[in-house]
Amino acid sequence: MSSPLPDYRLSDEELLRRCDASSSSTHGPGGQHRNKAESAVRLRHRATGLVVQCEEHAQRSENRRQALARLRLRLALHDPAPIDPGVLARHRDGLRLRIASADPDLPQVAAAAVQALSRAHGSLAVAAQDLGISTAQLTKLMGLDKEIRAAADAIRRHAGLGPLAVAHHT
Repeated sequence: MSSPLPDYRLSDEELLRRCDASSSSTHGPGGQHRNKAESAVRLRHRATGLVVQCEEHAQRSENRRQALARLRLRLALHDPAPIDPGVLARHRDGLRLRIASADPDLPQVAAAAVQALSRAHGSLAVAAQDLGISTAQLTKLMGLDKEIRAAADAIRRHAGLGPLAVAHHT
């Protein structure tokens, strides 16, 4: 019998069933014309207690979609289970890594990279070699999302190394 899918690989509907979801009105500038609908979305994953929220969009459905993507990434980064190497292989082109921040495989690819960085005691060069990509490509991946970067920087801090020198993209 196969093991159950990790929560970050579940459908949106299944993952939402494992969360406490709430909506609120957004905050910030805009005065009387500010969106007064409860479009901001907050999700709390009951099993882990991880919380994400999104209020960048006027539509609740778009905020929910983005909150789910953030939760998937956070869940994948906190899951110690090994990642299927085939997921990374689908995005590797020689030493290049071809993946966008909106790609549904990003949580697994990012988790594989963070796990490799952990095994390499924070060394980007060793982790990149382990993954079969260039150090530049690994650094670029680490800069795709603030969650990925934070996980990488925590590993490097623990190893006595400085933070990554990558730009934040989100």
